[in-house]
Amino acid sequence: MRRLIPEGRMVRMSWVKRMTRMKRVMGTKTFLLLGGAMVAAAAWVGYEGFEERTDDGTAGSGKYSAAQGVPGSGLYASGLPIVGEPITLRAAVRKTVTHGDFSRMQTFNDLERATNIKFEWDQIPSETYTEKKKWMFLNNELPDVFFSGLTSSDVVRYGSQGLLIPLEDLIDKYAPNIKKVFDAYPEARKASTTPDGHIYSLSFMEANDYMVYRNHLAINREWLDKLGLEVPETTDELYRVLQAFKERDPNGNGKRDEIPLASLYGGINQNFHALFNAFGVRNPDGNKLAVKDNHVRYEPVQPEYKEAIKYIHKLYAEQLIDPETFTQDAKRFMAKGGAPEIVYGAFTAFLGNVELGSLERLKRYAFVPPLTGPNGDRTWRRQDNRITPNTFSITSANKYPEATMRLIDAMNEEDTAFQLWRGPFGSHIRKEADGKIRQNPLPARETVLEAWIGEAAPYNSVPLYFTKSMMDNYVLDETSGMRNEAYKLYKPYIVPEEETYPQYLYYTVEQLQQLKVLDVDIQSYQSEMEAKWIVEGGIDEEWERYIAELHKMGLADKIRIHQDAYDAYRQF
Repeated sequence: MRRLIPEGRMVRMSWVKRMTRMKRVMGTKTFLLLGGAMVAAAAWVGYEGFEERTDDGTAGSGKYSAAQGVPGSGLYASGLPIVGEPITLRAAVRKTVTHGDFSRMQTFNDLERATNIKFEWDQIPSETYTEKKKWMFLNNELPDVFFSGLTSSDVVRYGSQGLLIPLEDLIDKYAPNIKKVFDAYPEARKASTTPDGHIYSLSFMEANDYMVYRNHLAINREWLDKLGLEVPETTDELYRVLQAFKERDPNGNGKRDEIPLASLYGGINQNFHALFNAFGVRNPDGNKLAVKDNHVRYEPVQPEYKEAIKYIHKLYAEQLIDPETFTQDAKRFMAKGGAPEIVYGAFTAFLGNVELGSLERLKRYAFVPPLTGPNGDRTWRRQDNRITPNTFSITSANKYPEATMRLIDAMNEEDTAFQLWRGPFGSHIRKEADGKIRQNPLPARETVLEAWIGEAAPYNSVPLYFTKSMMDNYVLDETSGMRNEAYKLYKPYIVPEEETYPQYLYYTVEQLQQLKVLDVDIQSYQSEMEAKWIVEGGIDEEWERYIAELHKMGLADKIRIHQDAYDAYRQF
């Protein structure tokens, strides 16, 4: 793998002198054992951390120290490898549909060789991750690290219990790259700091403006052209277009197999809630909280939410929305979207290539700007994805926290970070004469960029921090370029930040305990009634009783807790 370790550090000695000295200091046997990793890395990194040491492996010059809990082994203060003797970290990771086998990813394998730190992976499918994670904590069968998958509630709860360890001192001592990001981007530090003042997790950050919203609406341009229709601009126009998709056989196979509006109720990117903003709803998904004049409100009790549900019910009753919306899983949804015969008329997605099976199929679709609703509302949900919190934590089971933090910091050297995100140099990305990094074209045998990358790199499942200057060095690939073009359509209508409940907000342990009790009833009842009204109707007759029932369940207490957390967040 080319340049897994970043370029540009000064090598203080000539190559021959450095190797001779290291052999004398470390001994021939150890030198030979580490030789492969050193040769791979030394072309790019000055080994400032390798200094004289005493026979028992303790520090000789202050730049080398014995690794905590590892008799006879050692942690180097800088350079590579990170430790003198190989160590293994047990890592749990949430595996998505676009990930390959983490143990076979070239980027991780080369990183292991260069650092002397190996991963033993517990790759947990997304569908079973929550239960497996709960079991791990309940039975104290913890890995050394968690990559991706922990929630903010997990981080606060298990951090306060000592099952996740504080990272701030480790960052100060062993992670200069991450510390530099925290200094330049206070919001990145804020996104990792819990109410007790500790940092128990690190994030993934991509300082790209097009990450401030989550998904967009795509519609089949070929079907529109065939039927002589325009891209809809209002909710009424969308309704008429979907009717035409259902009744006029736009895919031309003589069957009524078209799905006018595809939807996956359990998918944050693919469900119908994206249309709710046209009715005045600010945040129809996730925690369903919004802010007006610094006061937190719960969207599912607002009149606008009621009108949005009535619209979706009309689509469902007329079979203009997928009848399997509430019952299918992600695999079923993707299988239908990627079937040889295109059947999706419109759908929402982060981009759409994954849902359809390829970028080429997505090119048959047009991005629909935010629709105008019956009362003139025209906004789009803000979900700031520039920072994805809780991407990495160290558990109390970890015997090598210092080495682990040094490893994470090494991942955030610029060239290394880009390869872990976009794939290895040579096969997946390239650095050209102008210093810009470009994604290589998708091989002919591949159809989805994320899946191709996911065979060789973890993508965004590890804590990487891409600053604005780093992103300026990256030329958008075709997929990201399409996302950026969609962003330009949506940017004027994205809900303002001051009306959005913060995404990177931690609650106290006491608040979490209270919300856990309250939400058992409130969230399940709200979701149950929403689904009932969309499928069966009857919202007008039952609305007031629904509101009263939510208040009986403690809705006012729930809002108060969120308000207190919001006020504390603003004062951070």
